Amino acid sequence: MVESGLLPILWFTAGAVTALLSMWLGGWVFFRMLERRERRRVRQEQLAGLVSLAYEVEQWLRRLRSAELLNGPPLEEPSPMSRINTIADLFVPELKAEVKRLNTAAVAFETWVEQAAGEKRSQRSVSQATLERYAEVQRAVLERVKDVARKAEGLIGG
Repeated sequence: MVESGLLPILWFTAGAVTALLSMWLGGWVFFRMLERRERRRVRQEQLAGLVSLAYEVEQWLRRLRSAELLNGPPLEEPSPMSRINTIADLFVPELKAEVKRLNTAAVAFETWVEQAAGEKRSQRSVSQATLERYAEVQRAVLERVKDVARKAEGLIGG
């Protein structure tokens, strides 16, 4: 049997150990919750940035067309696609498929611009067949941008 003088020390020690464990566990849970909240905030910011850049791709492609075919101002800035790919790779791998399809559509648009610019240089005009393809390549880019935005909206809500 335990001596009566030792019992309060055991109770005190057990209470102190319980208090320390509770404080440690409470702090750990609190910081895990903060970390999770911060990751969610960063992810939402990256999703919003990615969608904004996706819309900029379409505008950049129109400026490319203007610069190459319509004697508009030269296009100085690079395509936003590399930044979109980086954000998708680092922060939102769930969007990789949509980003890949957007990239494919953007490349098709750029190829169309190169073809039309080549025709303009060599023949002094762009063929009717090439001009008619413009609506197709532009629509493809717009659809892929909408796909990225829809999927991102679902990810933000989820």
